[in-house]
Amino acid sequence: MKKTAVHAISLVAILTLISKGLGMVRDILQARAFGTTAEVDLFTNANNATIYLFTTAAYALCLAALPVFSAKLAKNRRDAYDSANNIITVTTVLGLIITAVMVSFGLLFKDFYFSVMTLTLPVIIVTYLLMALFQAMGHYSLQGSLSLLYNIAVCGVLVIFSGELSVPAFAVIVSTAWLFQLAMNVPYIVSEKYRYIPRFNLKAPELKTYFKTALVTAFTTTAFLICYIIDTRQSSSLGTGVISAFSYADKLFTPVTTTIIYSIGTVMFPKWSEKYATMQKSEYKHYVASVLENTLVILMPLLTLFSVFGTPIVRVLFEGGSFDLSSSVLTGKLFSCYCIGMLGFALLDLLAKAYFAMGKTRAPLVVNIVVILLNIILNALVLYFAPSAPAVALVTSAVMTVGGISLTFAFFKNGFTNVFSSLRILRSVISTALIGIALYFVSSSLVFESDSKIMLVLKCAALGISALVIYILFMGKSLIKKEKRNENGNS
Repeated sequence: MKKTAVHAISLVAILTLISKGLGMVRDILQARAFGTTAEVDLFTNANNATIYLFTTAAYALCLAALPVFSAKLAKNRRDAYDSANNIITVTTVLGLIITAVMVSFGLLFKDFYFSVMTLTLPVIIVTYLLMALFQAMGHYSLQGSLSLLYNIAVCGVLVIFSGELSVPAFAVIVSTAWLFQLAMNVPYIVSEKYRYIPRFNLKAPELKTYFKTALVTAFTTTAFLICYIIDTRQSSSLGTGVISAFSYADKLFTPVTTTIIYSIGTVMFPKWSEKYATMQKSEYKHYVASVLENTLVILMPLLTLFSVFGTPIVRVLFEGGSFDLSSSVLTGKLFSCYCIGMLGFALLDLLAKAYFAMGKTRAPLVVNIVVILLNIILNALVLYFAPSAPAVALVTSAVMTVGGISLTFAFFKNGFTNVFSSLRILRSVISTALIGIALYFVSSSLVFESDSKIMLVLKCAALGISALVIYILFMGKSLIKKEKRNENGNS
């Protein structure tokens, strides 16, 4: 990757890390305010079925719209704005219809949380489509900073009113606060002199391509979310608080994972589209492979650390108030099990974007369908023979990993060994596996439930830093050689 791409990815990653960090603080405050009660389970179920699903689907809309806007901008900015106005209007009208149906459904079944949180859909649609327009214009940092004001506002409410705040009132605040995410587009609207003028042209030629791509990308980009929702639904019989534990584990896993993966995807997706148009197919695959390989080498040690230290991390971040030790242990185990599937998540997400840049959707669609079906079947088997919430999360990680590997082989086919430094990947896998096993046994002897939070931080930090140093020393020469190969190739 060129320095400009690395700098752009770094900026997006830093902003995303700050936003995700604030989101984590928000989740910590929420956990301490409400714990893992039956009422929180109702809120969590509604959040998963509405806002969580909406944001993931809207991100798919963003991916589908971005190439359309990029193509229009290459010709004429006015045409791009007209196209954006039409896509925003048509999609929002569709969103309003869906909102009306879903709110009616919630009122019919007297589900307050579902009804209130469904109202966010139109706001989420406009927010993400505007983000697509500005990303097409090179404003990559917007995605990383999108939730800054939102998280600050919700954290402020939780700090000031935590003792008086009810779960229903919090649901209303969470829904209303989405206006802050929409407001993050305002500086770009002003600087780029964009004006929204409603257009409703169903015969626009780009609309068919946009919706066709959006339907496929919505499904492929929500694969983990769908698996997570399946996990919570199928595990609901395991007892009170299990759904909330899944929710908090996911709220920790998703920011950790997406900070790196989505930052890379945000910058590389437009570049992949550009490269595919100017490169030969084999060159394009080499370009994609270099990004994937570096991503995997970075993620492997992080996967190991988070998997081993899942429970201590949850204890330090969440434990307190209504969130007790038993909640920490269950949530920590779920977080650790999900982290094992981090590489599969990365491969599925980045390779799907690489396919979309080529104008192809079939392979990621088929692989993700198989992943979801396997998740449902294996979850049912696990819950029947050995009911356990961590086992369910582990199944999801396993099917995500299998799906990611399958999509990798499908993308590169016979040229797999030609574009990947397989020895470098193997070296990284072996080193992280050995480090992970060593960390597990050492931490079992040194880290205890009776340890204070400060002691947990000190012990885990010391062990984690030692593990990272060993990994860097082990991989150092391989990293240098790889960089030299890239430089020689570029020269």
